[in-house]
Amino acid sequence: MPNVTFTKGGDSFTFSKGREYPVRDPVKVNVITDFSESRRLYAYDKDVAEQFFYLVYKGLSQTDYDNFEDWLQNIAVGPKNTFTYTDEDSANHTVRLMDTENPLQRDFHGQYSGTITLRKEI
Repeated sequence: MPNVTFTKGGDSFTFSKGREYPVRDPVKVNVITDFSESRRLYAYDKDVAEQFFYLVYKGLSQTDYDNFEDWLQNIAVGPKNTFTYTDEDSANHTVRLMDTENPLQRDFHGQYSGTITLRKEI
């Protein structure tokens, strides 16, 4: 099973290891809910579905960290630019990086762990 790859134009990188399991990639509907004073529920369906990918990593190398940091700051520029996310099953998704700061943190072994959040453009 191949590792996750990010691609935009001629820029691309692949993480050196797979993400942690269990994998959670939920599809979410955008239904706004609110309650009246009498506690009656009102729901408004905005007819938009979203899918989020939560890429959970543990024990990434300094190279992975540096590659992702460059991607965050210079290529994706946080959520500004879309790019192609190729998952473990080799399926391509057009996504935005929802992180505006690097979610990977250094642990006591000198490796990096954290959760990268992507939103699929539907």
